[in-house]
Amino acid sequence: MRIPLAQAEPGMVLAAPVIGPGGKQLAAAGTALTAQQVALLRTWGIAAVEVVERRSTPDPAALAAAQRQVAVRFRGQPVDHPLVRALFQAAVQRQLHGGGR
Repeated sequence: MRIPLAQAEPGMVLAAPVIGPGGKQLAAAGTALTAQQVALLRTWGIAAVEVVERRSTPDPAALAAAQRQVAVRFRGQPVDHPLVRALFQAAVQRQLHGGGR
């Protein structure tokens, strides 16, 4: 779904790469957007982005599976730290939307 960049929110996942002026890729498909990335895309003059449509509530089984898969990659990390927790949540969202490996 194509949306104006002004409507993009942190956590939204790109459905297609964002290509900037001159043909340079600014963000890859599957990227879970952060507030900083949205601001950066705005500075590059990007007007709209393709994002994965989100369900209002993710399937509980799929969410649990994504959390288990991501937890393996975060083993030994301080997940109670706000930054690590934010990264964990972004990774879960990316896994849910097909961006994980």
